[in-house]
Amino acid sequence: MNLRLTNLLIFVFFAIYSNSQEKQPVITGKIFSFNESVNNVHIINLNDLTGTISNDNGEFEIKVHLNDTILFSSIQYEKIKIAVTKKHLNSKIMEISLIPSINNLDEVFLHGLTGNLNLDLAKKPKDTMPKHNFVFKLSDLDKKLPDDKHGFLKSPNAQDITDPIKMNGAGGSATIPDYYMIGVRKLKRELKNKKDFPSKIIKDLGINYFTNNLKIPEEKINHFLAYCEYKNIIEEYNKNNLLEVIKILREESILYHKIEK
Repeated sequence: MNLRLTNLLIFVFFAIYSNSQEKQPVITGKIFSFNESVNNVHIINLNDLTGTISNDNGEFEIKVHLNDTILFSSIQYEKIKIAVTKKHLNSKIMEISLIPSINNLDEVFLHGLTGNLNLDLAKKPKDTMPKHNFVFKLSDLDKKLPDDKHGFLKSPNAQDITDPIKMNGAGGSATIPDYYMIGVRKLKRELKNKKDFPSKIIKDLGINYFTNNLKIPEEKINHFLAYCEYKNIIEEYNKNNLLEVIKILREESILYHKIEK
């Protein structure tokens, strides 16, 4: 009797174990944009935070369950999230179409303008450039031009036409880059990226990922993300390295909890 009971328990154990070890469904997919395949797209299963990257043909494979949410992210395209349906599981195929993202240009500063078109046009400086007094006739087309004193095949002196000092001395002009404004615009971009990062990553991964998976209280998420900055997490996010971002978040959450205790 005891032997039968033992065998029964062993059978039940292996049955439960076999069910728990059931293979997670794998679906294949292809990513397009205007009928062109898109490579290097990060595909993240937001339920178990596993992921992959599309190959040169826009193809990928990923493990999923019903109702899992899949994030598709690329620098050049708008991010989208797709919920896994029974149709996906039955066909084991997922075709994704991405929309190119629109990049905002740097800020342009216009000095001395009021914003009123009529006033600004009235204040427009007069054109002081002299008007040409050349008169062209049809007979001029038959005139023979003088020989090229520099030689037909002689190359121009590159230094003469690119050296700002020589150009100014010859009556020309050259524009020197405004390195101060270039630095200001770069700093503004960095500050904006730093400011926008928390809301963007929370939107991508979902607030439940932080509160449930990483055990970070909602009111401390921004503090935790600021703590992760020393790992260049913002730079990795801006380069679309989401898998690396998730790795950083997992590792740093362990240290963060130890510090908070």
